[in-house]
Amino acid sequence: MDWLKKRAAEPSTYAGISAMTFGLGAILKINEAPQIAEAIGQAAPAFTSGDYVTGGVFLASSLAAIFMKERK
Repeated sequence: MDWLKKRAAEPSTYAGISAMTFGLGAILKINEAPQIAEAIGQAAPAFTSGDYVTGGVFLASSLAAIFMKERK
């Protein structure tokens, strides 16, 4: 568990997750992948500073904005 916490504190971890998301989206033809990758990248500063609540809320709200339908 300590190893995972150390990796979560490194900005390169989130850059890698973001790039992986973008790449998988391209392979699997997921149209929302670039936006998801961007949301991960924008939440990274909060996660790397140890503010997991703010990072989690930001990431969850970003993903909700991507996948929720707009009201007419």
